[in-house]
Amino acid sequence: MINKIILLILGFEHVGFGLLGLFSPLVAADFIGFGLNELSSYSEVRSHYSLFLVIGIMAFIAISRFEMMEFTYKIYVLVFGSFLIGRFYSVFADGMPNTMLWYVILAELAVVLIALWRLKMLNSN
Repeated sequence: MINKIILLILGFEHVGFGLLGLFSPLVAADFIGFGLNELSSYSEVRSHYSLFLVIGIMAFIAISRFEMMEFTYKIYVLVFGSFLIGRFYSVFADGMPNTMLWYVILAELAVVLIALWRLKMLNSN
């Protein structure tokens, strides 16, 4: 039951952000302080946010298909773990981020830690 609740929350979060960035890249870019001044920058935002949309849909599917649950959690660890590597490197290379970026880092870290916890629970059964 706890997996279903976690996957439901992850699904809504990532489908929501995914749709936002896919259909309103200016709004999504404004959240993080990006300026979209080239056509390719719209494509970049849309492509990244479509990833969020797809993994959100995966979370919804995994709620009813137990065999996809472990794979879905692994994808969350891979994707958001990769983002965290880049963000932590950026802290050292570029200096201390603003408050908004710290919230993003904490949210991504929470997703990775929760996914790792659920993977451990799935593999212990």
